[in-house]
Amino acid sequence: ATIVDNSGRTLSGQTIEAFYISVKHAKAFTVGINCALGAAQMKKFYKMLCDMNTGWCHVYPNAGLPNAMGGYDEDPDIFSNNLYDYAKDGLLNFVGGCCGTFPSHIKALAEKVKPCKPRQLPELPKYPVMQLSGLEPGILTPEKGFQWVGERCNLMGSAKFKKLVDAYKWDEAMEVCLAQCEKKADILDFNFDSDLIDGQSAMGKFMRLCVTEPNVARLPFMIDSSKWPVIEEGLKCVQGKSIVNSISLKVGEEEFLRQAKLVMRFGAAVVIMAFDEQGQAATFEDKVRICQRSYKLLREKLNFPPEDIIFDCNVLTIATGLPEHNGYGIDFINAVAEIKRTCPCVSFSGGLSNLSFSFRGLNSVRDAMHSVFLYHCIPKGLNMSIVNPGGLPRYEDIDENTRKLCEEVILNKSADGNHVERFLEFAERVKNPPAVVAAPAGPVLKIQKSTPEQQKTHFASLKLEVTCSAEHVMPEPGAGLPDVCRLEGCIETEKVSQKIIAGGTPTPSEVLKYFNNQLKERICFLDGGMGTRIQAEKLEEADYRGDRFKDFNAIDANGVPVSLKGNNDLLIFSKPDLVKDIHKEYFAAGSDICETNTFNGTGISQAEYKMQEVVYEMNKVGAELAKKAAAEVTKAEPHKPRFVAGAVGPTSRTLSVSPSVEDPSFRNVTWDELVESYVEQIGGLVDGGVDLLMIETIFDTQNAKAAIFAVDEYFTRTKKERLPVMLSATIV
Repeated sequence: ATIVDNSGRTLSGQTIEAFYISVKHAKAFTVGINCALGAAQMKKFYKMLCDMNTGWCHVYPNAGLPNAMGGYDEDPDIFSNNLYDYAKDGLLNFVGGCCGTFPSHIKALAEKVKPCKPRQLPELPKYPVMQLSGLEPGILTPEKGFQWVGERCNLMGSAKFKKLVDAYKWDEAMEVCLAQCEKKADILDFNFDSDLIDGQSAMGKFMRLCVTEPNVARLPFMIDSSKWPVIEEGLKCVQGKSIVNSISLKVGEEEFLRQAKLVMRFGAAVVIMAFDEQGQAATFEDKVRICQRSYKLLREKLNFPPEDIIFDCNVLTIATGLPEHNGYGIDFINAVAEIKRTCPCVSFSGGLSNLSFSFRGLNSVRDAMHSVFLYHCIPKGLNMSIVNPGGLPRYEDIDENTRKLCEEVILNKSADGNHVERFLEFAERVKNPPAVVAAPAGPVLKIQKSTPEQQKTHFASLKLEVTCSAEHVMPEPGAGLPDVCRLEGCIETEKVSQKIIAGGTPTPSEVLKYFNNQLKERICFLDGGMGTRIQAEKLEEADYRGDRFKDFNAIDANGVPVSLKGNNDLLIFSKPDLVKDIHKEYFAAGSDICETNTFNGTGISQAEYKMQEVVYEMNKVGAELAKKAAAEVTKAEPHKPRFVAGAVGPTSRTLSVSPSVEDPSFRNVTWDELVESYVEQIGGLVDGGVDLLMIETIFDTQNAKAAIFAVDEYFTRTKKERLPVMLSATIV
C-alpha cells in the first residue's frame, strides 16, 4: 500500500489493517507497504501490518518525503539508518527502496542491517476469528459480541427504501443507509431483489455510490441476493471484505462449490443457508445434518477458511396455531449450539423477522419476541442477525409477563403445555386491548425505551456459553491455495543458481523453499526506485521512441500528437541495454529480487500512449531483460541466486473512485475490463520467465483485488503452477 499524508490510509480510504483483511485471501508470499512516505513516517503503519500479517512482510519506502522540487533528500546513510530502526526491532523480512532510492541506497541498507535478525513468522491461532473490512477493520472477536446487520437497505426490510429505489431516488436512499450507521449498525445488508427494477444494475450502482460515502464505506457490507449474478455484481464494486448472503446446497454440490470458490476468489465471507437438494431444514436434526455436510464439503474440497463460514439455520415462524411449528424456535437454538460445538470457527446469523411472522402489524409483540429470542440464542453461538439497528429492546426493557410468555413459545415449554394458546390470546389482547383497563393492571404489553448505545451494550454483554474443541476438517490434497510462507523443505542453492544462469525459471516451490529458508536466517532485499533511476538519465522524446517508434504519429482525443516521453515501460524496446543494466546495478548492490520495468504494463495504462497493442510483448521482453541481468549477477555470485518479480502496477484508472464530480457512481473502467487487462500483462510476464509477481503501489484495494483475481484466472486458464504473489500497498 502507499501512504502519503501520514493518515495511514490508502488513497481509496482504507486503513492498512482493513487493506490487509481485504487481500488476505490472495495467500500472498509477502504483504507490505511502499512509496509515498519515507521510512521514518512509515514505521508505525508498517508495525500495524506486521502485527496482523501471518506471513512474510516487506517495506520499501521513498528516500524521505518529496522536496519542493519533487526530488528526494535522504542520502544512502540517512535512508539506511532510518530502516535500521525497523531492523533492530525485528520487523523486517524483505526491505528495499522506492522513489529516490538508487543502487547506493540498497548497498548501504544491506550493509547496515546485516547484523540484525529477521522478523519471525507468528504462530497461527488454532481457532481464528472472522475478519471483515470496509474502510476500517471489523474483527469479530468474542469480546465484540453480537453484530447488528442493518436491514434497511434491503428492499424486503424497508418499505421506504424500496419506494426510493423503485423511483431511482439514489441520494435519498443513501440517507436511509446513513441513518443505520448513526444507529450503530456493525454491518450493512444490501438487497435489490425486485420485479420492478434490474437488481444487478441497481446493486452495482448503489455499491459504487456507497464506497464513495465515507460514513457508509467504513463498515463491512453484506451482499444479499437470491440471484448469483447480482451477488457477483456487488462483489465487483466493493474494496472491503464483504459477506455474501447466501449460497446453499439447494443447487446441488457442484454449483454450491463453484459459487463458494468464487466467493473465496473475491475475498468474501459467506452465509450458508440450511437448505439441500430436498429443501429447507426445519427440524433440529436436518439443520445440523445439512450444515455439517456443507461445512465438510467447503473444508475438504476448497479449503474454505472456516472462520469465513456463517450458517443461517433457518429461523422459522412459531406460534402459528399449527403444532408442528411449535418447536421451530428451540430447534434453531439447539442447532446453533450443536453446530458451534462440532464445526470449528463458524459464525451464525438468522432472519429474526421470520420468527414472528404470524404477528404482522403487532410490532411491539414482534420486537419483544425478537429480543427474548436473541437473549437465548446469543449465548449458544448466534453472533449476528439482520435487524433494525436501534429498534431492538433490551431483555430488561420488556415487562416480566411478556418476557415469560415469549420464552414459553420460543423454548416450547411451560408447566401446563398451553403456552401457544396463551400467547395467541395475549397477542389478541395487544391487538384489541380491553375497553377499560384497571389502573393497577397497566397495559397488556410494556416496553421501556432505550437508546441504540444501551441496546448495543446489552447484547454485547450476553456471553457465549458454548465452546468448540473439535479438530479441524482437513482439506484434500490440492484443495485451495497453500500457505506459501510455511512451505518447508531443503533446496540446493547451487541447482537453483545454475537454472537461473542458464536462463531458466526455478519452479514456484523452489523459489518459495529458497526464500523460506533464507528468511529464517537473514533479511532479504528488494531493489530501489526504477522510475527515479530512469529519470536520472534525463532522456528525451527520441530516446523513448528509439528506432521502432521513431515514426509513431498517433493523435489523442483532443487532436494533440501523443508524446511517448515518460512512458518508462517503452524503454524495454528503445533502450533495452539501459533497462538491463539498471537491473544489474540493483542486483550487484545486494538486491535478492528486482522488479521488471512494467509498472504501467497494462493495456489500460498503455492506451494513454496508444501503445496497448504491444502490451504482451512489452511484459515478455521486460521479464527477459530482468532475467538476463539476474543470470549475469548470479553467475558472478552463485552462492546467492537473484530472482525477478513481474511488476504489476495499479493502472491509471480506479474502481473505487469516480472521475466525475457530478456522478459518484460513474467509473471509467469496469472490473471485467481490469481483470482482462491484468491477465494479458501476467501472461507476458510469465512467458518471459518471472519468478514471482509483485502487485504493487496499491492505492485502490479493489484494483488490487482485480489483479489478484486475474492472477488466479490466468493460472486457472493455463493450468500452470501459480507463481508466488507479493502485494504492496501505498498509504497516504
